[in-house]
Amino acid sequence: MKIKKINKKAFTLAEILITLGIIGVIAAITIPALINKTKNKELHTAFLKTFSELNQLAILFNSENGITIPEYTAGKVENGIAASDANLIFSYYNNAITLSSSAQGTENDKGEIVAFYDIHYLNGKSYSGGTNPSGGNSSFLCDNTRFQGTTSGSILILNDAPKYGENGPVICVDINGKKRPNRYGVDYFLFIFTVDGKVIPVGQEHKNNPTSCNSSKGVCANFNNIGAKYCSTTSLNISENTSCAYYALTNTHPTKQGKDYWNDFLGEVYNK
Repeated sequence: MKIKKINKKAFTLAEILITLGIIGVIAAITIPALINKTKNKELHTAFLKTFSELNQLAILFNSENGITIPEYTAGKVENGIAASDANLIFSYYNNAITLSSSAQGTENDKGEIVAFYDIHYLNGKSYSGGTNPSGGNSSFLCDNTRFQGTTSGSILILNDAPKYGENGPVICVDINGKKRPNRYGVDYFLFIFTVDGKVIPVGQEHKNNPTSCNSSKGVCANFNNIGAKYCSTTSLNISENTSCAYYALTNTHPTKQGKDYWNDFLGEVYNK
């Protein structure tokens, strides 16, 4: 019996290289997208956990003190927030630790106040508010308490106390601590305590909201900025990066109907 020979044509080197090139191109396109999707999911989870913790804090504070945080902190100091009030608020975070020597940052070996860590605009460019009147580096829009670290890994800092009848103070949260990217609207968000004992994201409407603030150097007292203008991917006015928490919570694109925040919007942010 004759056995038929089967001709097997091997791939040429050129064909192999072309195939590997195609695979490389596909990987270059898909792998970063998959990494970003995973990273965004982790950040979204951390964001929701932060929002839940803040509301639990506000409810417990009201329950134990018979007064809401805005009512408790209002009108005690002309600027900033009373240190005793800030300490009481932060005490509701179990095992919270103080991370910096001042509200503006921490001292270097020359005794100069430097930013606690680098922070960036939503578009990724480095941000610094420059030197403030007290001589410290005001790289953070919230700058009226020392930085506090939580067991969940977030970093907290409060802004100015409210006027009587207003929501406030604003609390800024880096939801994953010093881990990158340290960008407003990506892992750094602003929330505000309300007179009805809750916490809402900066950017959400409320009848007791304070006035808006538009300051390129972040010189804002108590405020709440409403609208997509304040979650801008192009602006180098830091106050125009303050309302992103509202869109992050509702998972809606600030300007495009039918698009979401954590994938569509942040995808645009990363591609800039």
